[in-house]
Amino acid sequence: MEATSKLVGDREIVITRAVNAPRALVWEVCTDPQHIDRWWGPKGFANKTLAHELRVGGQWKYTMTGPDGKVWPNLITYTEVTPIDRLVYDHGDWENPRHFEGSLTFTDQDGGTLITLRTVFPSKEARAVVVEQYGAVEGGQQTLGRLAEYLERSQQP
Repeated sequence: MEATSKLVGDREIVITRAVNAPRALVWEVCTDPQHIDRWWGPKGFANKTLAHELRVGGQWKYTMTGPDGKVWPNLITYTEVTPIDRLVYDHGDWENPRHFEGSLTFTDQDGGTLITLRTVFPSKEARAVVVEQYGAVEGGQQTLGRLAEYLERSQQP
């Protein structure tokens, strides 16, 4: 099951992927730093959670290290937390906590879970930069692919 993606309007990116895991498990691996650090981000990137509080107004502060060794500070501030259904957050860094709004939605589908990753940027220019310069669409697809692989490994006896 590969991820599908589409550009919506002039400010959004929507990426979906079906995974063969129950929604409660998918929620857990998307909200517990012990799991998130093992799969979040594109191929070749590694995370280190510095602080995490899963609640409205809570934050996930982490670094993402790229294949080239560059360390990217990241800050997610949760604006909606609806267990096993939906997470909505502002995503930025330590100096600018809101580069864009993101959400993860979890829906039961065919004995598994459909994950929808949606990002909304403040302008069409801001989306164009992340798509063209940072490979945001491919990166999002890889992130959900890493999640699917992690879920498969975690369910093996």
